[in-house]
Amino acid sequence: MKRIIILSLASIVLFGCVFSAGCVTDDNSQHLAEFGYTGGEQSISAKVGDVITISANTNPSTGYSWTEPEVSEGLKILGIGSYAEYNPELIGAGGIRYWDVTAEEAGTYTFTAEYMRPWEGEAIGKITVTLTFR
Repeated sequence: MKRIIILSLASIVLFGCVFSAGCVTDDNSQHLAEFGYTGGEQSISAKVGDVITISANTNPSTGYSWTEPEVSEGLKILGIGSYAEYNPELIGAGGIRYWDVTAEEAGTYTFTAEYMRPWEGEAIGKITVTLTFR
């Protein structure tokens, strides 16, 4: 009897895990591209009107910062980009730069930014995100 109960419970849990994964809709999905200091490349697909958040580690106290992003025509950056410190009580601690982007028309767009000290003129990191809105 115990064996039947255990097998039944295991079947229910397995059934729930397998079939709940397919129940997520795109309506409220969150799209996120995360990067470290050296950047990288990512591709994201989303629905027209979805907001995609791009985030990258940064530490302005070192003189390095992410450049103003270059974006394809039709890709909109919402706001000016935000910054959150890892630990506001620690002087010189880094944080994360965030940009929210969206598009009102279907298509493929590109977002790029470089991590550099502006007076040196050479980037030590670069973000490239290819965004496809359908």
